[in-house]
Amino acid sequence: MLAAILIPAPLLAQQAPPPTGAPQADDPHAADELTAQRQALGFLGYLDQGRYADSYAYTGMLIRAQLDRDAFSTQIQKTRVDTGALRSRELVDSAYTTTLPGAPEGQYVVLHYHTSFANRQDTLETLTLAFAKGYWRISGYYIK
Repeated sequence: MLAAILIPAPLLAQQAPPPTGAPQADDPHAADELTAQRQALGFLGYLDQGRYADSYAYTGMLIRAQLDRDAFSTQIQKTRVDTGALRSRELVDSAYTTTLPGAPEGQYVVLHYHTSFANRQDTLETLTLAFAKGYWRISGYYIK
């Protein structure tokens, strides 16, 4: 199991009870979830290219309060070092919530992706994004 220690462990391991598939049209937070997904894919794109320091631009205050750009880059590189190149990634589910264990009350979207890498074919990537100052930002990344 690989994990990035970016935010408190309970928040990293958060497995919010997600709906199945992409956000539903009747979901009042569907737009939030889609916007968060776009941000997450930008972040993941940098990781997939090995541009770990550049991915810091997508992080929010929960990460930035703990790690500067260099420390974040080092930590995320350790998390992804053995995975190899990306082969495929598919969104499994997304869930909007206002509470997460170990985090202040706010607006969050938890995303789960089924991902296949060259060296790890069956992984689950979990990203937590927090909304602040008009933007969705990465507040946690976990891979297992």
